Parts: sequence; C-alpha cells; structure tokens
Amino acid sequence: MTTTLALDPAMPQTIGEAFAHIGKVTAPTALDIKVMVLVEAASKELYRASAAQSDNPAVADLLVANGDEEFLHATRAAAALKALTGEEFAPPAAQNNPYLAGGAFPLAELTPAALRKLADAEFAGEALYEGWAASIGNAEAAALFRANGKEETDHGNRLLAAAALLDSALEG
Repeated sequence: MTTTLALDPAMPQTIGEAFAHIGKVTAPTALDIKVMVLVEAASKELYRASAAQSDNPAVADLLVANGDEEFLHATRAAAALKALTGEEFAPPAAQNNPYLAGGAFPLAELTPAALRKLADAEFAGEALYEGWAASIGNAEAAALFRANGKEETDHGNRLLAAAALLDSALEG
C-alpha cells in the first residue's frame, strides 16, 4: 500500500500553486526547499507524460532525459535541505507525491511554440537556482543549487532541440 505524503498546510496545495510559488522565491526557507523537492520529483512524471504524447522517438527521448534530471534535481534539493537543517526529506516516488495526486499531465502541448515557451521557463530556472545559491549562506547547499541551475539550461536546450525536430517534421 502506498501513502501519499501529506502537505504541510503552509505549502501550496496544488502543483500549479507550487510552480507559481517557487517562481517567486528569492531566498528559500526550509519549507520552500521542500516544495521544490516535490515539484522537481513530480516534474519527472510530467515530462514522461509529455513524452508519451510524441510520435517522434527523438522528441520523446529528449523529454524523458529532462524528466530524469528533474528527479536528480529533487534529490539535490533534498541534500541541500539536509545540509542547511539536518532534516531528511527524500523525494517521493510518483505515487506518493501529493502534487501528482490527480495524476501526471503533459507539461505543454507538443508544438514547437509550446516547447519554446517551456524552454524559456527552464532557462529561467538557472537564474532562480543561482539566486537561491547566492542567498543561502551555505557552500554545500549553494553548490547543489548551482548544479541544478546549470542543468535547467540543459533542459531548455533539449526543449529547443525537440521544437526544431517538430518544426522539421512539419516542413517535411
């Protein structure tokens, strides 16, 4: 039997609220980092749901690669929390993640324009993580956040590559 992790009442209660919340955080609290752990862990499944919509195996592979790294980001965010507070908060499996209680859904339509817009959000993730790293006052946590930020740029670049693949399929 699986048990969905209970959300602290102070946390955003839906994944949409969580994405909006995280985007506004400049100096994270322990609670903010926990929200990030849950969002990043959920994003693995959201990317997989997006990949499942693709008829193009190369596009699907790019989306799955992003999703796999999102879970790695969740693991690093959890390690940063431990470095800051000593608290263990492991990224939950999909079936235990409260932000996936309604199931996983695609992150965006599989159109070149939608993937480019999603790429912009991923590119913004590098700046978000850099801001967190600069504000945290802990070298270990800062290094973990910066590693995540660099990979957010990789995610954006993969999304641009996926958009280009879809563009060529439309032209061909």
